[in-house]
Amino acid sequence: MELLMTETLPQIRPKEHHNYAAFFLTLSCNLRCPYCINLHNGGTRYKQATREYLSADELIAAANRLTLRNDLPLSLQGGEPTLNKNFFRFVNEVKKEIKMDLLTNFMFDVDEFIKNVPVWRFNREAPYAPIRVSYHPGQNKIDDLRIKTLKMQEAGFRVGLFGIMHPEEEIRSHILETKERCLKMGIDFRTKEFLGEWKGKLYGTFKYEGAVCGSAMRVCECRTTELLVDPAGYVYKCHSDLYNGRNPVAHILDEDFNEEKIDEFRACGFFGDCNPCDVKVKTNRFQIFGHTSCEIRNIN
Repeated sequence: MELLMTETLPQIRPKEHHNYAAFFLTLSCNLRCPYCINLHNGGTRYKQATREYLSADELIAAANRLTLRNDLPLSLQGGEPTLNKNFFRFVNEVKKEIKMDLLTNFMFDVDEFIKNVPVWRFNREAPYAPIRVSYHPGQNKIDDLRIKTLKMQEAGFRVGLFGIMHPEEEIRSHILETKERCLKMGIDFRTKEFLGEWKGKLYGTFKYEGAVCGSAMRVCECRTTELLVDPAGYVYKCHSDLYNGRNPVAHILDEDFNEEKIDEFRACGFFGDCNPCDVKVKTNRFQIFGHTSCEIRNIN
């Protein structure tokens, strides 16, 4: 498919109520957490990790289509986004008006990152760190994360660590103790609610009953407040569709794709298999509680 480049494509201007813009640079990951949110309810992230990727030129052209507000960065995530072979070129060549956030497990060489990534790209005023590191006990090591965080901070980057409040008491206690130690070291460490099913019990605060791990699939209509783009450039109405590689609504380089398309209600036959990220009651980009990514109606 021959794709139009940025100068011939109209700009995409997310609206004030659009809360999130995310490029999933890869669905590959170098960790194997048994409770991975991407693999919620038996998802197929590992199979989807081999799907086609945008070329470096296409990826840069896609980002350059965006006109983002000061409070809306382009969030890079995955999988582990730094595994994309074009990561360094991407963060250097996208137009300077685009501020970025990075969601990472920190399993990369920070010296190489500091050498190749401009601080200004991930530097903006926000109530949380633009570079957000997930700590997963048994997968990545907290001492390693602390050392890397301090080194990144010395280089001028704002970095925050996050831990999941896992249902297992031993893990949860460890997370809270780790948080206390990190805060004493001047490292921002925050906790997040555990989402999904663990040992037969569902965890999480969800807006729609039966949406997550539902007993039966139901039909509905839904729309998102987010721009969600997979490694191949396809746009999805929810995380569940993206992780499963089903029913893309557009391609980010389609000439007729614009911000209005994000607001459309679309039919869905997978209510009950919703990803927790889509229906969780959570904080928005201003850290104000009560936001939900997807609006769902006409559930039958």
